[in-house]
Amino acid sequence: MDMVKEFIIQYGYFGVFFTLVAGILGIPIPDEVLLISLGYLSYIEYFHIIPTIIVALIGSFVGMSLSYFLGIKLGAPFLEKYGPKFYLSIKRQNHVSQLLQKHGKWIVLLGFFIPGVRHLTGYLSGISRLHYSTYAILTAVGSLLWAPLFIFSGYALGIRWLDIRESVLSHKMLYMSVFFSLFILLIVTYITYKHYSANKGREKLKG
Repeated sequence: MDMVKEFIIQYGYFGVFFTLVAGILGIPIPDEVLLISLGYLSYIEYFHIIPTIIVALIGSFVGMSLSYFLGIKLGAPFLEKYGPKFYLSIKRQNHVSQLLQKHGKWIVLLGFFIPGVRHLTGYLSGISRLHYSTYAILTAVGSLLWAPLFIFSGYALGIRWLDIRESVLSHKMLYMSVFFSLFILLIVTYITYKHYSANKGREKLKG
């Protein structure tokens, strides 16, 4: 993370854009930590917050679009072969693929807030040939919700972010586990609700 910070400080908004694109494509960069750090840098007036948000939105959208078209161009064999080199394991690929098959396009939007899922939804959406206009709309909405949320969080935390960042980085796996657990809980709740609604609808028809 220190190397990323130095790169951003050296290259400014271009560094912000390039780092976000690289992180979304699968380079091991903690995107949420990066965005909150950008909020902090805006707080200390190294960056201006509005241009920072705009660049972050463009970077996240471009990164997601590139991963989509790479999925179309290179296909599943490429992702299976080289994905694990960028911590996109076969197990994780299969997990996200199942989520896409089961819940469709909405995983593109929800995946922004789930570490490890966001990095694969673009590739797998391209591989599954999800229509790009649908994908682009969901990606744009996801970017608008995701990037400003974490940037404003860093801005609001201000100087306290330096202490919190160390805790986040040292307990990264714990926080990822919590995110995944919450996501699974959300999916189970959704499935239970759909099942209950379907049963209730059948009972009304019988009545």
